[in-house]
Amino acid sequence: MITDDEILDAYSRFGSKRAAAAALGMKRSTFRDRLTRLSPETRGAPNAPVEAREADPLVLRRLRDENARLKHDITSAQRQAAFEEDVLSIIGEMAATPAAPPKWLVEPEDRQGGKTPEVPVIVFSDWHVGETVSRSETNGVNEYDSEIAGDRVRRLVAAIIDLARNHGPGVYPGAVVNLLGDFVSGGLHPELQKTDAEEVIPSALRCVDLLEWALTTLADEFGQLYVPCVAGNHGRATHKPEFKRYVFKNFDWLIYQFLMRRFKGDDRIVFDMPDANEVLYRVHGHRYLAMHGDMLGVKGGDGIIGALGPIARGETKVGKQAAAMRRDYDTLVIGHWHQEIMLPRIIVSNTLKGWDEFARLALRAPPSTPSQPLWFVHPTRGRTSYWNVTVDDPIHTVSNEWVSVFREAA
Repeated sequence: MITDDEILDAYSRFGSKRAAAAALGMKRSTFRDRLTRLSPETRGAPNAPVEAREADPLVLRRLRDENARLKHDITSAQRQAAFEEDVLSIIGEMAATPAAPPKWLVEPEDRQGGKTPEVPVIVFSDWHVGETVSRSETNGVNEYDSEIAGDRVRRLVAAIIDLARNHGPGVYPGAVVNLLGDFVSGGLHPELQKTDAEEVIPSALRCVDLLEWALTTLADEFGQLYVPCVAGNHGRATHKPEFKRYVFKNFDWLIYQFLMRRFKGDDRIVFDMPDANEVLYRVHGHRYLAMHGDMLGVKGGDGIIGALGPIARGETKVGKQAAAMRRDYDTLVIGHWHQEIMLPRIIVSNTLKGWDEFARLALRAPPSTPSQPLWFVHPTRGRTSYWNVTVDDPIHTVSNEWVSVFREAA
């Protein structure tokens, strides 16, 4: 004999009286009559099963489906949490923002040999390792690949040390090295996916090696390094920007994690990488806000002044927001825009990659020599000098004459 539980189960599975009756080998009318006795109007009958007294069969089916969906979602969330925990345990725990900046960064040291120690501030940004730039497609102005990237990094570090030794005060308590992101090309655009020399993971590992060498060399020279870290847009692992958990889906963040793991135990180097993807720090009282520069809250540009318009508007928006959060700054330090710009409240880093096909054809921007910024901060005089450290020979030839005057012929 077919039980009430079997009738309910069949109706829940098939959702049709005809199909359920056929599955149980019953007449449709008999199945309907049995089911009616188990309907909400008679669910309180003494002989009705518990399931029938509590809910209609269709309601039961929906509840069972919802329960299965919730179980699936919970399992997926648990797997994701376990994955993230495993990643952090393999790579190393994410470095917390220092409770206080290094003492040498904010407190001037005593004079050494009659000279006041100053702090060199360096920016590494927009290296785009993995990308290729064709010399023929840039009219012979520039070329770039992974090997050239390594050569430029080595020349950059050598030039920074030479400038510090021979053109700066010569005594330093340490140096600041801003890592502002876009260290990999990342195949962010379709044409980059076609032309990049290598995929993003090999490029990221190459960047780790280059940055490890550069930071080690600079630490050997200056003694101590403070390293603010932010992620750029080319390193993101999503097609479009996602604003929640942004840094955790970015290869720049992964590069910094590997660096912190490699320098673990080296007290000379302090990394600073907040989840908010911007770093506010002081050098002798001067407040710097470091970010990549792609999220200034502005878009577009101008055919005449180029990126100056959006950068200036963006700095105004960033400054107002920072002031509202009591995170006021004196100078905004960014990359992203691939050109050297010095404004009263903004320092924009050029790219190590240099002028490329997009800049030539889409922007019609004038060529620029690949470079990165360096400046020195005095305890009382503030910024005493600024250098745009080039890594290649200048594009234009320079006259050997000390000074010359152009006069038209009579």
